Amino acid sequence: MPEFMQAVVFHAPWDMKLERLPKPEAAPGEVLVKMNAVGICGSDVHGFTGESGRRAPGMVMGHEAAGEVVARGEGVRSPAIGDPVTIYNIIAHAPPDPDEGDPSFLNKKMIGVNLAKRGAMAEFLAVPAENAIPLPSGIPPEIGLLAEPLAVVTRGWRRLERLGVHPARLAIVGAGTIGLAAVLMARARELSRTVVLDTVAEKAGRAAEFGARAVPVASSGDPAGEARKVESLLAGRPEVVIDAVGTRESFSLCLSLVEAGGTLLLIGNLAKEVSLPLQDAVSNEVCLVGTYGFDRSDFAKAVAILPDIKSELATFIEGRCRLNETPRVMTSLARGESQALKTVITF
Repeated sequence: MPEFMQAVVFHAPWDMKLERLPKPEAAPGEVLVKMNAVGICGSDVHGFTGESGRRAPGMVMGHEAAGEVVARGEGVRSPAIGDPVTIYNIIAHAPPDPDEGDPSFLNKKMIGVNLAKRGAMAEFLAVPAENAIPLPSGIPPEIGLLAEPLAVVTRGWRRLERLGVHPARLAIVGAGTIGLAAVLMARARELSRTVVLDTVAEKAGRAAEFGARAVPVASSGDPAGEARKVESLLAGRPEVVIDAVGTRESFSLCLSLVEAGGTLLLIGNLAKEVSLPLQDAVSNEVCLVGTYGFDRSDFAKAVAILPDIKSELATFIEGRCRLNETPRVMTSLARGESQALKTVITF
């Protein structure tokens, strides 16, 4: 008799339901992971509302995940059954076939992003064995899942370093999970002159706990005024500005902040299009660097740093829910009724 599991299925914007799906089996070369903690990412929320367009009806979301190996397919030697693991969610650098996911927007197969029923907001998930990365000793699942957003930032820093960019002054726009992860990575690089801007003063204030300077931004928007504040705090314009939001407004603010000859690192990508004042960008010789996702080496570096910053990462987690509560909690996050920095689904 087939076995079943509970999973949350996305049907349309603002429409998710807890459903009974067949429990996956570990195919040759795969392991079956029992989920212990799954993060609700901002991109999940924007996919849920339809705002980003990057989630397809009928799919199971969830790409920040940690759990325990409970079965191994043929040929698998490691990880061992019982090992706690975090999930490296890129399983192929090729778009999925239409029958396995949505190939329209991403040239990668990513668990919980474009792979139909293969998402982590479920009781079990089967993944290639090499995608189940053992967690360091003493790292609980809800900290382990944060390797995913950390890897996004690790990738961004590597993009800068490849270009020979080593800033002394840094500004980060957005104090969400990615923005604060960027603060922690800047601190690890001993960058002492860092500011973080956010329209929510409480969120910007979090950055001060990690050693950055907080700059609350007026929602009405005064890019020139914000630029003067940042220049004063840093004793100069930032050489690198990280857009951790990805809206028209955040991109415009970033461009107003960066010094001539500086670099914008674009991580957030909520907006499909932004307005680029081309003459300003060209005249000021501003370099635009886009970064998306990460590779295995970035993810491995993120996992390795978890023990050093686990106490800081623990402060990210402000909300918890059970799997059956996920549709309600997702709706609350989308409506702005919940301001939790990171909400974790527990099992």
